[in-house]
Amino acid sequence: MPLVVLRIGSVLWVGLLRLLATLGHARARSRVAIRREGHEAVLQGLDTPRMWFHVSSLGELEQAIPVMQVYRALHSDTSWLLTVYSPSAWHPVHAKGVAKVVEGWRQDDVLAVLPDDLPQTWRTWLEAMNLRGLALAKYDLWPNLLAACQGKNIPIHVFAAAPSSSRPTPTPSTPALWRLITTISVQDAQAAEAFARTGLKDNVSVDGDPRVERVLTRSVNPDKVWREWAASAGQVVVAGSTWPEEERALRSMDWHPQRRLVLVPHDISESHLADLDRQWEGGAIRASAWLALDDAARAWWSVVIVDSTGMLFDLYRIGNVAVVGGGHGTGLHNVLEPASAGLPIVTGLDLGAFREAHALEALGALTAGDVADLTTAWLADAASCRQFGQAGKAWLETQRGASERIVARWS
Repeated sequence: MPLVVLRIGSVLWVGLLRLLATLGHARARSRVAIRREGHEAVLQGLDTPRMWFHVSSLGELEQAIPVMQVYRALHSDTSWLLTVYSPSAWHPVHAKGVAKVVEGWRQDDVLAVLPDDLPQTWRTWLEAMNLRGLALAKYDLWPNLLAACQGKNIPIHVFAAAPSSSRPTPTPSTPALWRLITTISVQDAQAAEAFARTGLKDNVSVDGDPRVERVLTRSVNPDKVWREWAASAGQVVVAGSTWPEEERALRSMDWHPQRRLVLVPHDISESHLADLDRQWEGGAIRASAWLALDDAARAWWSVVIVDSTGMLFDLYRIGNVAVVGGGHGTGLHNVLEPASAGLPIVTGLDLGAFREAHALEALGALTAGDVADLTTAWLADAASCRQFGQAGKAWLETQRGASERIVARWS
């Protein structure tokens, strides 16, 4: 599709989104409501050189953080501009405080929501900033933004770049946009081949997945309450980002003081938590209530349902086996986090196109299929749990270095 058509379409999309918001569409309203957050700090017109990092959601932010840190180590005189698109990224980062989310955040760095993709907006932004470059995570490409940067000779980099996975033979869905990119860093040879099929080859490099550094270097500190509860049991399963399919399977298993479950649902809305309460029929307790109990009362419970965000990475450290949700067609969630904890991983059958999941499966560190049966099998063999869990972690160690390779291409 020609670039001019994509640029016009992006402007029309802005109008449609605003119309949907006025008509009460929930997702459109949430996006429109935040679209100007943080812009005043961006437009202050400081002479400080900035490197602009953009992510769509929290998942892409996890990929961006190690890249940002490597860039800062090499360019300490340059401040960060970090923009996010999704309300699901803006609200938790803003609420928690970006300095607590992004290690190395400085006072002169700026966090903002990506504005609507309108030519006049980018004229204002680019005139107000002294930009060293724009770095985008994965595939959140906006036509008018890219065209504006190209017109100002601002380098554009995409890391962990991903072609469309919705086709039998994945290829970049918008070649006209990808041709505006200065450097394209992909995770593996398969992605590089997908870009090559559309003539994008010279500026594409296989550099790996920066999330590996993130999970291997991120600080970990499970609360003492959780550690002691886990230590008093023989086995602990940590089920992360679960969907109803995994939750039903885990409900069918036998849980008791020596075999405990930490259930971290993908959906922590009150309605879903109420469904889980009914499903467990008094056999599980929400973490918010459990944490308020004394030690003896907490020890009585064998199943705890986590009803808040931000705890899963730490909780994997108290487990023996991890169950990761999304492998029943909704899209597999992060398997790098439990692998970094040295846990064997159980998922549904659908691993999708996630290279790390297939690599861990090939090593025996991940098994896909019937969640209840596979989890039970791992728990029955403690030696295999340790052996294959450590094999997965060792594989992660071999994948280090992506962030350094990515940033090295920007000079």
